[in-house]
Amino acid sequence: MNDIIGELATIAQNPLQRARKWKETGKRVIGCFPMYVPEEIIHASGILPITLLGTNETVTLADRYMQPYLCHVPRSNLDLALKGRLNFLDGVVFPDICDVLLFLPDIWNIHHPMPFQHTILVAGKLNSVSSQRYLISEFNRLKGALEEFTRRDISGDDLRRSIVTYNQNRDLMHKVYRTRVERPGIFKARDVATLIMTSMLIPKEEHTALLREFLEKAEEKERQQDGNVRLLVSGGPCDQPQWEILDLIEELGATVVDDDLYVGRRYFANNVSESILPIEALAEHYINDVPCPTKHNQDKNYAEYLSDLVEKSRAQGVIILMVKYCEPYSFAYPVVKSELARRGIPHLLVEVDPPIALGNTRTRLEAFIETLG
Repeated sequence: MNDIIGELATIAQNPLQRARKWKETGKRVIGCFPMYVPEEIIHASGILPITLLGTNETVTLADRYMQPYLCHVPRSNLDLALKGRLNFLDGVVFPDICDVLLFLPDIWNIHHPMPFQHTILVAGKLNSVSSQRYLISEFNRLKGALEEFTRRDISGDDLRRSIVTYNQNRDLMHKVYRTRVERPGIFKARDVATLIMTSMLIPKEEHTALLREFLEKAEEKERQQDGNVRLLVSGGPCDQPQWEILDLIEELGATVVDDDLYVGRRYFANNVSESILPIEALAEHYINDVPCPTKHNQDKNYAEYLSDLVEKSRAQGVIILMVKYCEPYSFAYPVVKSELARRGIPHLLVEVDPPIALGNTRTRLEAFIETLG
């Protein structure tokens, strides 16, 4: 099990390296900004989709065009593009999930034009009658743009095969998360984050094979309970995992038994239907996916969803990682705080804005975990 995690950790530490090697074989790569790009359409076109989570490299050029207080992912990726680090990409896809990703495509196109660039204008309101029709139109527009770029049709069978491929990977990730709830401590939080992050960076078929082997080896581990405080970690809508904080939580005597992170449960939360037309299935998946502060759906309550997740995982408390200046999550927090309090679920809000002051964070985490213990 450790050998597989070691292999995947190497990929996670160098998130663009494997895609570069893929490109060297004569194949194509498209970078997708998080969140909610229907990767299956890109996969069905024969192109490898990877999620652009940015890197830890210091931002030096992007601040000419973007305010330095904006979140790390768009600034880091634009900086990498301006430095030529993303020149191996054949294109990039932007979902307009927030104000930053609404204006970034124009900046990108002016200062670093690419062979293929596409913006998905996602539905702002998901519980209206026209939402699904609109998303079908948008996903067909992406499909048409890819067909024009690759000069080949993307058939319904191509899309169905890609949906099945992605669902197989999701099924295995669900098994990882079920195992973590049932056998707390069997996986380190860092290792689970590594599994998710690498699924965004390498071909799904390759990741599924490694994941299947990983789970087979996990079954061989002795079944035991660790007795630590059970925690759920939430937040981190777009960023790379907060590796230091995940390690610190465990160092202080707690165990992460579940999460509500993008590089986590959110990435694979629901399968795509395999029984209806593929584009309709992808649109339906988008609408019926887990609630998110970046989406508006009056039929789904994010605070209730998060609280339900805590109770299902039998977590004793929640650590919310709030990215500084992330407006969608900041606006959602008061409602989340109120709902957690109503259900008697303790939580700790930790503001993250790299570089993180781990000294202060350690003190607060230690006090919170001691209180729960």
